[in-house]
Amino acid sequence: MKLKLTLITALTLFTAIAFSQAKKPQLVGLHYNLTDFKSITSFNTPSSGKGYTSMRDMSKGFSLSYWRGLCSKVDLTVKANAIFHDFAGIYQGTTGKTEIGIELEPTISIRPFSDAAKLAPFLTTGAGVGLYNDKFGGYIPAGGGVQLNFDNITYLFVQAQYKFTLTKKVLGDNLFYSIGLAQKF
Repeated sequence: MKLKLTLITALTLFTAIAFSQAKKPQLVGLHYNLTDFKSITSFNTPSSGKGYTSMRDMSKGFSLSYWRGLCSKVDLTVKANAIFHDFAGIYQGTTGKTEIGIELEPTISIRPFSDAAKLAPFLTTGAGVGLYNDKFGGYIPAGGGVQLNFDNITYLFVQAQYKFTLTKKVLGDNLFYSIGLAQKF
């Protein structure tokens, strides 16, 4: 009985300490994005001799984001992405027209340092769904980034993700790069 009481007391103290630490305030952000659909195919066929795609050849876009700290080292992020790309070229084989893809992407970010740190790397994973030229597709984003904290009011986020597609005929695997600012509200 004494051991159980000690265990319950220790768990209660641990929980109180873990959840009483400062966590990220609610933030709203705006991000500029680059999406690379070409490098993935060149990695899969090494005989092509090509590596990374230049920024000029990547698809551009932007995101609106909502960030909320769940505890001092874990955040929930929900992003609404807009990507300008020739999606019909993926599943119809016809190219030449730029279309807009709209994505909704909830993710969890984990940092080794608390949110109070000025500079903190983080790992991200989650799930995403998008509408690409009247076709729905799903994907799993996995990657990392760095956050720069300006007095818990404004944050700069730089991210890179590999998006594993769940619907190959709608959306190909891609590399997703993002830079943006988020503000406390």
